Amino acid sequence: MSGVGDSAARGARGGRAWARDLSGAIALVEGAIAQRVFSAVDGIELPDRNAFGEPVLLERGADVVDLVRRCALAAEQGERVALVARAPDLARARSELASIAARRLGFVVHALAQPARGGALPSMAGLAPALSLDDLLWGMLLGAGVSDAVDLALVARRAAEDSGCPFFVVHEGSHAHDVEPISAPSRELCDAFIGRAEARARRANLPADVAGGGVRDRAFAERVPFALASAMRELESLTGRRHDVIERVPASDAAVALVGAGALGDSLLADVDRLRAAGHDVVGVRVVAWRPFPAPRLVKALGRALAVTVLERVDQPLASGAPLAVQLKAAFADALTWAPDYPGVGRIPRIVSGIVAPDREVASTDLDAIVHNLLADERGKRAFVLGGEEAHALGTGAEATSASWVEKVAAQPSGTSAAASTPPMTSPVGTFVMRGIAGRREVAAAAAELCAAVLASALGLRTRVAVRELSDDEGGGVAFDLVASRERPRGTHAPHAVNLVALGDSAFLTRGNALARLAAAGVVAVPSERRAAEALWAEVPPWVKALAFDRAARVVGWSPAAVSAERDEAGTWVAAAAFVGIALAAAASDKALGAAAGRDGPVLDGGVVHREVAEALRFGVALSPGQAELLADRGASVARAVFEAIVEIPRATIEREDDGVRLGRRSRP
Repeated sequence: MSGVGDSAARGARGGRAWARDLSGAIALVEGAIAQRVFSAVDGIELPDRNAFGEPVLLERGADVVDLVRRCALAAEQGERVALVARAPDLARARSELASIAARRLGFVVHALAQPARGGALPSMAGLAPALSLDDLLWGMLLGAGVSDAVDLALVARRAAEDSGCPFFVVHEGSHAHDVEPISAPSRELCDAFIGRAEARARRANLPADVAGGGVRDRAFAERVPFALASAMRELESLTGRRHDVIERVPASDAAVALVGAGALGDSLLADVDRLRAAGHDVVGVRVVAWRPFPAPRLVKALGRALAVTVLERVDQPLASGAPLAVQLKAAFADALTWAPDYPGVGRIPRIVSGIVAPDREVASTDLDAIVHNLLADERGKRAFVLGGEEAHALGTGAEATSASWVEKVAAQPSGTSAAASTPPMTSPVGTFVMRGIAGRREVAAAAAELCAAVLASALGLRTRVAVRELSDDEGGGVAFDLVASRERPRGTHAPHAVNLVALGDSAFLTRGNALARLAAAGVVAVPSERRAAEALWAEVPPWVKALAFDRAARVVGWSPAAVSAERDEAGTWVAAAAFVGIALAAAASDKALGAAAGRDGPVLDGGVVHREVAEALRFGVALSPGQAELLADRGASVARAVFEAIVEIPRATIEREDDGVRLGRRSRP
């Protein structure tokens, strides 16, 4: 959650999108469609009435078994109910959950799957406790991010009420604090897609023998895939947002495939374009529906691949393999033996099982290493663990990393530019990627939420941002990594390359390489009181000068004079507003964003910046009217001042300092 308050509890008024986390997304969607919500977690704040004007009752409790029983009673009485609980706690209510399925009570349970922290057992963290319930007659959808959570909650609700089969929506959290700007589903969408509870009563959708439990489980389960597919198709027709039981990027076949589920699968899809740009014939597949499991669809999607890596976080060392890998191998075995409904195949691709350690955040270099392992044919490992013992680890894939490119560039003569050396890392076409680094987590979290909301509103982009602690090698501090694009950004892992690195304190440049992920022709924004380009350049450390030369980067200075030194909530949001000014200044000169919109660049000026930041602060920060107006004016003024007072060092100044470049290469962190 944000360091300046719960994002689920802020921004409850109006229809403007605000950056929310998974708890906030669940609160928005269930607050719009449910009548009673039972919660065993904190951070769920609901409106008084849903989108249909019906009262919404929130009931909290620590005993998940009791909450499940109360959910079942309310569902039997015809109420539209939902339960929010942690995945490990739901395992204690196994018998009650089985009883709900036997009684054909179609409602939704949101299972929060948090990553392992503080020495937690791997079997009690992540997807492991949720997948331990997959033998129950429940549907199970695996979400990947905040906006995905809203749509899957709607899909699960529709499928559950149409089929009489209850559904889990598993929300897999990441090691970073992940937020996206979203708004509550509209009344029109809820009315067209879900309808009022009495209009779509569960038993009205089921034949009498099915509703009464007279049909055997397997015959009853045959209804569920059709209900799920119908719900996904109708949501796409109403919103334009496409969902399926599996997602594949690109749609064409490839020799090498990467397969994952949930948030990890989303990270695989996020890096497919980068891997293909590097010359690898690779496709990414993400499994969305765990139950019913789309086995025939997976075989069809992967049947022409020569080698497949299945990457997952759930490890079962004493089993024949990890859960998704086992399911995929079984699906290919059925297809090879001509089982009904399966496409015919003449061979099974080489399937490699990869495990990500519970405390490990997957990185783009890991995906490079995975692809190289697949391309090694039988010399590659058939099973590996990222972040585990050295005997089970993969190589780093260093030949594909930015670090190796820096080393090659450093070996060039000082008059050689980046364009003449090995092609550097770049961000995806039409995507703006920013890393802001702050000294306090509260400022980074506030800046993340405010930047995501303002860039989405001012530029019409879809944004996603993750807040994470940086290692000492990267200069320390707390970073927020923001991705803005015309399409929904994917993945919560640290970006491979960023267009803008905005530093809240120039001291980060003395502690490590804070610019390790800077893309070619990227922007470095440093705080400085200097208003002349030559004076600013004199303050830049030599190694930064060398990096700016090698990567054809722009170096700009922003004035921290207007930023308050106060450490209270108001001071935190004012400091966050400065990052918004930097982000909008960089985005306004980003030609890729302009090309995606069909113009030279985003149309921004100081007035637009002031208006957008002020409106976002009024909406997103829960203060009294007088305090909110004061904060909105202060924050908007700071953002505008930073936007209008950016000082850029001319490229000619950077390129003529040969001695400084040579010195900087030797002192580079």
